[in-house]
Amino acid sequence: MQASATRRQTRPATSETQLTEHLYGLLKYLLHGHGGDYVRAVGELELSLTQLRALHVLAHDVEQTSLKELADRLGLSLPAVSRSIDRLVQRGLVTRSEDVEDRRMKQVRATAAAPELLDRLTELRLAGIEKFVSTLSPRERTRLAAALDLLAQREEIASRCAAPQTTSLPKDP
Repeated sequence: MQASATRRQTRPATSETQLTEHLYGLLKYLLHGHGGDYVRAVGELELSLTQLRALHVLAHDVEQTSLKELADRLGLSLPAVSRSIDRLVQRGLVTRSEDVEDRRMKQVRATAAAPELLDRLTELRLAGIEKFVSTLSPRERTRLAAALDLLAQREEIASRCAAPQTTSLPKDP
């Protein structure tokens, strides 16, 4: 027990740069190495990143919003968002209507098909991550779970977790 404690104390701290590089490598591996089905599905759907972002906002964050507010929220120009919304309207994922108070303004909202599509894409993303997790040794799983459990308690992360966090951790081998 004493040797283990001494080893932990003498282990050099990980620099922010090294941690950033390691996280980048893991994310890149997960997104590209195990996210092929997701990437393929998005490609087949011919959805742009702007369209995906707009769908997420409309399906999860707001029930209805103006094109201007959506553009501001996405940090993009009104014409760029308007073109993206045009394509989403054509595909039946978004509706657009005149604002009742100001007919010059357009209101947009997601159709029932939008969250269904996003759920299917999320399932593909999760399947890729599950595939990666299945390759971990019990020790790697335990240690990764412990680190992620701590981070998943942060509100900005907990609110984005795909499923409720009810992880019970096995003892480290």
